[in-house]
Amino acid sequence: MPEPSPVLIVDDNPRMVALVARWLERAGYQVIGVTTAEDAREALTAQPFAWVITDLRLPTGDGLDLLAYARAQQPHARVVVMTAFGSEAARQRALAQGAYAFLSKPFSGETLLALLTQAQGGDAPDV
Repeated sequence: MPEPSPVLIVDDNPRMVALVARWLERAGYQVIGVTTAEDAREALTAQPFAWVITDLRLPTGDGLDLLAYARAQQPHARVVVMTAFGSEAARQRALAQGAYAFLSKPFSGETLLALLTQAQGGDAPDV
């Protein structure tokens, strides 16, 4: 069963936000989606989240900056960084800064849900 706290999705592409939200809502998660780093910061100060799923590249900020902000505001929240412009260096930076996982786009709903489910069991991610 999903954790009771909502999931925050941050991506400058509203279609990506809607797609990820649809996957998670079908699995029983509560979802809040935003398209800017500013809106994400506001959401993070307004309520608790179990998960923050953020794009690496945002036009109004960097996903790694948002990762640091999320970790400071809500240390219990797990942060997943996703990107279509992934590199091993970016992945390692994100994980070193406290990201729970790093997903390269495109990824499937099954991959994302498996990651969240695996985390609830306490296992480290395979992705």
